[in-house]
Amino acid sequence: MFLKSLLLKIETGQVLSERQEKSLAVKLMLAPSILRTLLHILLALSCVSLILIGILGGFKYFPSVVSYILAGVVALFFIYVLIFPKRRRINNYLKAVDKFYQVKFEGLDYFDLFYTGQHRNPHILSLKASKIYFLTDGYYYLFFDDYFKDTKYPLPSYLTTPKNTVYLRVIDEQKLGQQKVLIKLEDIESFYLTDQNIPVVKLPNNPKYHSYYNYFLDQNPRMTETCMVVLTMKSKAVFRLSYEIYEAFLEHMPHKEKK
Repeated sequence: MFLKSLLLKIETGQVLSERQEKSLAVKLMLAPSILRTLLHILLALSCVSLILIGILGGFKYFPSVVSYILAGVVALFFIYVLIFPKRRRINNYLKAVDKFYQVKFEGLDYFDLFYTGQHRNPHILSLKASKIYFLTDGYYYLFFDDYFKDTKYPLPSYLTTPKNTVYLRVIDEQKLGQQKVLIKLEDIESFYLTDQNIPVVKLPNNPKYHSYYNYFLDQNPRMTETCMVVLTMKSKAVFRLSYEIYEAFLEHMPHKEKK
């Protein structure tokens, strides 16, 4: 399939087969391709050959200076082929993800959005992922399951942090339904942060990708054995969530904090 067709599947929430996942990784230049490898070898050999011709003094109608100039042109083209097409395709992939969530969260523009971790609760079956979306307007509190799953193909380093590799993500077949939980302010008994020593969250070096990292790529649940937010319902149901969500709860319902 063409890259455009595969990205349309991402955009419209369609599940990719294992073969299509690999095809997407190849087209995003995250997995090796025979044709691309041959092109790289050809360009590298051309550049080396032109440099050697220049060192050897060139030919009668092909002086050394021309050889060096052509070697420089080939080298620049090689660098371009290695970097820019891949980055452009990755950006198109991220735009397809954007369009998918624009549809999923349509009508919720006035809600604050967070991508938070959860300790999976066997009594809340509609939320299956370790990372979930949390949206609130201060009265309604919506929890959406993450619709995507990780593949085995690592994404470029500019999308990640030194200690946290991120991977190409595709629609998860097990989460295609409307996996969500809706609660109201009056349904909440209390919340509290188990440890005030919140770890520092590191982001990618390029600010352009902070939003994608924070709301889609980062699969760190942002909780430890001692530091998490515990949200208790009046029904006695309990959510154990990322420590990052504490400030949002404090802003929207400070009177519910358990001292």
